[in-house]
Amino acid sequence: MSTLRSILVTGSNQGLGMHTVHKLASTPNVLVFMGSRKLAAAEEARAKFATDINSSSTVVPVQLDITDDTSIQNAHAFIANHLKEQGLRGLDVLINNAGRVGTFEEVYAVNVFGAVAITEAIRPLLNNGGAILNISSKLGSLKWHTERPPPRIFLAYSSSKSALNSLTLQWAIQEEQKSSGIRVVSICPGYNATNLNNYGSGAMSPAEGCMIIVKTALEKEGRSGVYFNKHGDLAW
Repeated sequence: MSTLRSILVTGSNQGLGMHTVHKLASTPNVLVFMGSRKLAAAEEARAKFATDINSSSTVVPVQLDITDDTSIQNAHAFIANHLKEQGLRGLDVLINNAGRVGTFEEVYAVNVFGAVAITEAIRPLLNNGGAILNISSKLGSLKWHTERPPPRIFLAYSSSKSALNSLTLQWAIQEEQKSSGIRVVSICPGYNATNLNNYGSGAMSPAEGCMIIVKTALEKEGRSGVYFNKHGDLAW
């Protein structure tokens, strides 16, 4: 049986997603599908860290726009075929990393509806005992918004992450009822300097922020239906 761990990362041609792929690929026996709206952008990003890719690991760019049904269908077919060619039963981990800021329509199209669309499409490819990692934010915590002083207000973004957290809990229940062993979790990687926040002052490097995602993706077992950051559990 192959020991290769197969992982799909959405929105991974830059920022936190790119660093996640980089760190995953630098470890042994990992096959990473690098999802990007523009295939050329993923190929360019991969070239930046090509020399760091472990000799037993592979990064495969995939054209994937999670707001486009045709793109999702094509990506599903491509990934399924590649897994078959590699003699793999299925995919081990889906990392829902793609995200954006903007208007309510723009934000929810990616952070919520897009996450649902790609998860529903990829779920049949997931191996029992695999994992779905939803990249959330502490801003998605409802409890934090009941505290005073409250966090800064980002109506669309924060509420979209609260919605994603709700999906985490409900998908976790579904997998529990199926006895699939598939873990579903929400991960807050912290405040990272990325294009999403115009490389905000005081933010950590995404090379550091991605480490909690990488650690969780490489784990073969763990808790499900939980919401955490590198310091521990967060309040929903």
